[in-house]
Formats: sequence, structure tokens, C-alpha cells
Amino acid sequence: MQFLTCLLGVSGILLIAAGCGGSGRPSLVKVTGKITVDGQPVEGALVAMQLITDEKSKYQRPSSATTNAEGEFTPRTYGPEDGLPLGKYRIGIQKRELVGELPKDFNAENPDAYNLRYKWLTPREYADPQSSGLEVEVTSSGLEPAVIDLKTNGRRPEIELTGPQRRANDP
Repeated sequence: MQFLTCLLGVSGILLIAAGCGGSGRPSLVKVTGKITVDGQPVEGALVAMQLITDEKSKYQRPSSATTNAEGEFTPRTYGPEDGLPLGKYRIGIQKRELVGELPKDFNAENPDAYNLRYKWLTPREYADPQSSGLEVEVTSSGLEPAVIDLKTNGRRPEIELTGPQRRANDP
């Protein structure tokens, strides 16, 4: 009898958990976009998207994607390339690469202990969705604009210093 009671209890918990997965989630639209810098596609850029909502909206989940070799991306919200809810989004785009090699004793759990240099391959001012000034809209027919072309205005890529060397140079 105890076994049956336990089995019914576990079954009930599993049914409740299974029912919670999709409740309250908005409908999603699968969209694709493209990121370029001065007209050239950017591979491996991180695209972060935040739905612009009013304070009454309960939906606040950010979305993300990574660009392929052609600069194309398909955002995800809950699972791989599942899409986005309809609406307007603030968008941030970033790609940087390490200049040189990691130190032989590099510890990924404490990266701030190392002097590293990164070159920004996308203009740094576009990295944060809240301050980039970039916005897109997801409609039932796709992403508008579908191509986001970041401009460098002839500037060289920014070099970012991290670790103790950066802190020593802070004012």
C-alpha cells in the first residue's frame, strides 16, 4: 500500500511539473536576421535581444543567438532556434577576439587575475542592448530590419585591456 501511495505521489508531482513547462509562454515566431560590419558579414557574433515592454507585461525573457559564417542568426527564447514573441526589441551585438595567447597558467575561474588584451571586431558601443541604440521588430512576416549593418566610420578596432594592467590604468 505504501508503494502505491508513493507511486501516486511521484506521478502527481511529475504531471504538475510537466504542465508547468508551457503555461504562460507567449507564441513564438521563428525569424532570421543578418549582422554585418561595414557591409561584411560577421561570424561568431553574439546577438542579445530584450523585448521592449510596458511595466504591466509579465514577459521579460531575453533572447540570444550567434551568427554563422554568412552573418545570419536565428534567435532562441526557450530552446534552439525556437523564435521570439511578436514585438519590438532592443538589440546588442558583440564579437571580440583574444590578442595573443592565454598564459600557460590561465585559470578560467579567475580571469581577472591575468593581463589579457581583446580586439573588438564589432564596434563596442553596440554591445549592450540597453545603450546600443539598435532596435528591431518581430512581425508575423519576419524581422524588421532583417539586416543590421554596424558602422565603424573608419575607426580601427578597439583594444580592451583586462586584469591588473587595466586596474592600474584606471583613474
